[in-house]
Amino acid sequence: MVIAMDTSRTSAPAVLLAGLLPEETALIEKLIAVFDIEACHVSLDDLNAPSPEFDNREICLAVFHANEQFGRQDRYIRRISELLERPVPLLVLVPENSASHIREYVHAGADDFSLLPLDEDSFSVRFYILLEWGQALAGSPKPSYPWDEHGQQSKKNLWRRLVGRLQEGISFFAPRNLTGDEEGRPIFNKWQQIRKLGSGGFGEVWLVQEIGREQLAVAKIPHDRGMNIRALRSAAILKRLIHHPNIAGLLEVVKEGGKYILIQEYVDGPTLQQLIEKGLEPREKENLFRQLLAVTAYSHHHRIMHRDIKPDNILVDREGKLKLLDFGIARDLTWQKPDSVSEGSLEFMSPEQLEGQSSLASDVWALGVILYILTTDRMPFCRDNSPHPMDVTSEMDIKSPILVDPRIPVKLDRIIMRCLQKDPAKRYPDAIEFQSELLKTLPGFGEGKHIPSPLWGWSVG
Repeated sequence: MVIAMDTSRTSAPAVLLAGLLPEETALIEKLIAVFDIEACHVSLDDLNAPSPEFDNREICLAVFHANEQFGRQDRYIRRISELLERPVPLLVLVPENSASHIREYVHAGADDFSLLPLDEDSFSVRFYILLEWGQALAGSPKPSYPWDEHGQQSKKNLWRRLVGRLQEGISFFAPRNLTGDEEGRPIFNKWQQIRKLGSGGFGEVWLVQEIGREQLAVAKIPHDRGMNIRALRSAAILKRLIHHPNIAGLLEVVKEGGKYILIQEYVDGPTLQQLIEKGLEPREKENLFRQLLAVTAYSHHHRIMHRDIKPDNILVDREGKLKLLDFGIARDLTWQKPDSVSEGSLEFMSPEQLEGQSSLASDVWALGVILYILTTDRMPFCRDNSPHPMDVTSEMDIKSPILVDPRIPVKLDRIIMRCLQKDPAKRYPDAIEFQSELLKTLPGFGEGKHIPSPLWGWSVG
């Protein structure tokens, strides 16, 4: 493949801003001010021009403000994709009154969307993730185009057929490298699949190894492209929490076969569920729960609710360090409203979460269930086999831990039972307050001073 050097282009890459309002433009210009990246402003009329003014710019990210007052906005999204020579990430800003059209925008080619008005903190993380991917694409060599029968260079669908090897050393976000889904071919020509670790509603989880190195990692591969936005938002959440030691780090994100794949830190160790079933000493139980409470409090400080905290989503490495996993259904409340969908794992879902009304206090419920298990070696309630979670919830009977084991301290019993109040208003509002109360009320928690030694093995009843 011959690489053509295009010397007519400006040296600095640019972010295409199409139809943005002044306050939106000001925020994005602020975000790119620290980089050698320029803002390229265009109006909707510019997009309809035969040769728009950004035709000779190296665009690495496009941001479009959708305004249904000017007609079908999905057409403008397709137009932007047609005008750009490379598969540039496209972020759409959506006014609240246009939210019903989001599916159309995504189908037209949007990689992600943000509802207006923008929250600077949360928007910046997601903006930078797409920008990093776009810069990686812009840094790749540009292939020459074949000549058509009229003696003109054809660009139609070329990038999907001619793909060049991208520059090495992309630290976090790597673009799609090859098209197709050849069985057995390494992900991004870099990560060799070793074995499947599991699968779920989102996709498959694989143990992978970087080719030429001993580093192991975990690849989370969505079932289809319809999961792309969910994958991107999981990446954004992990990016915000990346500095906490109890979070499995995000190594990079690749786009292959049209799907975003998350490459995360591999944790060599059992799940908390496996450790519970095997048996833990009081000191181990307190230490692990203190770590879990710390990472959840950190998450809540950033207004992120996990919504699926359970022992199977918690790994413990050989040094005893806990890692909270699977932020696939987490929500960032700084810019996302709690949805009305009932998602999570039934045994650890709060009553309101079953009704699709989750909040930070819903995570507190899940923490309370886990602390109850660690303290009593049994579940806090018995469920029947009813197929209707709402009916089961209304019939839940939670026995106080101290009635299960009289050795349990009264103060610990009260803390657990506050976590398990059916009314979320009576619980700790978040893990931050829960953590503060626990450490203040039970000094030395984490050293095995408060949870008694088990009298029997793990029980589900």
